[in-house]
Amino acid sequence: MGQAALYRSVLEKLSAIPAEYLQQVDAYLTMLQAKAATVKDKKKRAKAIMGFAGAWADMSDEEFEAYLAETKKVGNELFSREVEL
Repeated sequence: MGQAALYRSVLEKLSAIPAEYLQQVDAYLTMLQAKAATVKDKKKRAKAIMGFAGAWADMSDEEFEAYLAETKKVGNELFSREVEL
């Protein structure tokens, strides 16, 4: 089914819905629009994140291990698991 035929089919079905159900249909369509926007945002974020793929490719294994060790050290210092009450 082509896009124009699908659009016509949906409009025909919408026109057959009794008026007392239109508010529910509108709420459902609004929810679908929000989901579509969320999916689009997730795809944009994923693309942005993938821009970092290979960012450490020019580091030697030793440099990368040193970087990881420093990152873990700083993380542990910032987010100490010891809680004093």
